[in-house]
Amino acid sequence: CSGGMPDDEAPPPSLRSIPASSERLVGTMVDGRYVLKREIGRGGICAVYAAEHRYTRRTYALKALLPEYRKHQEARARLLAEARMLGAVVHPNVVEVIDAGLDDGSPFVVMERLRAKSVEALLLARGKLTVHDALVIARFAAAALAATHRARVIHRDLKPGNLLVVRTETGKSVKLIDFGVATGWEERAPEEDEAPPSNVVGTPYYMAPEHLGGKRVTPAADVYAFGATVYELLTGQVPFAGSFEQVYARAVTAPRPDVRKLRPDAPGSLAGLVACCLAADPRDRFPTGTELVLALDAIVERTEKSDAESPEVATSRRGHVRVAYRAPIEMKLEGGLVIEGAIQDISVGGLLVTTNRSVASGTAATVRFPLPSGVIVTSSAVIRWERAAPLDAARVALGVELVDLENGYKQAIADYVRTTES
Repeated sequence: CSGGMPDDEAPPPSLRSIPASSERLVGTMVDGRYVLKREIGRGGICAVYAAEHRYTRRTYALKALLPEYRKHQEARARLLAEARMLGAVVHPNVVEVIDAGLDDGSPFVVMERLRAKSVEALLLARGKLTVHDALVIARFAAAALAATHRARVIHRDLKPGNLLVVRTETGKSVKLIDFGVATGWEERAPEEDEAPPSNVVGTPYYMAPEHLGGKRVTPAADVYAFGATVYELLTGQVPFAGSFEQVYARAVTAPRPDVRKLRPDAPGSLAGLVACCLAADPRDRFPTGTELVLALDAIVERTEKSDAESPEVATSRRGHVRVAYRAPIEMKLEGGLVIEGAIQDISVGGLLVTTNRSVASGTAATVRFPLPSGVIVTSSAVIRWERAAPLDAARVALGVELVDLENGYKQAIADYVRTTES
């Protein structure tokens, strides 16, 4: 949950003396029906939990405000708005909303439970994707945007971190998540483009020039974000990097980057599509996700499909089977520094973690994270490898080896991996 909320009351890391406020809610019941089993993710004002329905025993993802924000009016309004936006969009490539309501006056949103890894984690771990895999992800993301725009909704924060690679009965797919800053839209005449203004919410690297400038946004702003995302999938870099001011200036005035300078194997038609999406003037882009889907379909038909192994398969080249697993993690490094991150996949031997701080390979750490059962475990660990996004050291993937995890906990992870794989 995002959108410019204050962060001065952020809960302290639970490796210190007091558990995070979101952890203290595990085991409680929401609205008399949903039992919070464990955390899946944690943000500045919201946490997401694996929640079991009291009567059906089915497990969902439940998003709720942290206790310290339950009386914050803007936070409450934003989460309720997210529920409405999600309720308007129904599509296989968009996370499904199941329920929403108020628990003791505080809003919550219940969504389908996804066993998934973010495209951002995949990208950080691999550096860049094959043309085939980038096209597959792009096609799913475009379909999600088309459905979103048909529902008169603008996502406003499309990026690799909000795209999840998920398992389906027929293989792999992608889901668009996090409608926390989404907004509705109505078509207006060109002369009305300056009003009403848009809140500057989102991630600057993927925001269109009009969005960065606080002007009214249309679905073309999502198309720009799509272009920035596909550019990064292919090149491992964002189109324009730097501070907020630098990104804004470059997005408005700089020449559009050519995918083929970094990926000469990319088809010219795909490079042209990305350039069109990244046009500084929204009138020069595809107007909505529907046109994106049509353009991508034509490119896919002309592009030979690669037989190479897809990078999001669960089998690790490090000798352990790894499966998608979403949970927060806290790491106490040598010297006492505590950093937070998000687990993206898990195996008996270790974890793939994304975080916002660089950590040198070989660094020893004490890690604390929830098992699938909800039990919080602590283990010694070693950072085996680190990969940061080019031009952005605040986006980091870490390979974390678990050193002395108790056998019972290892067995619990092994059981989870086996059942997930099957």
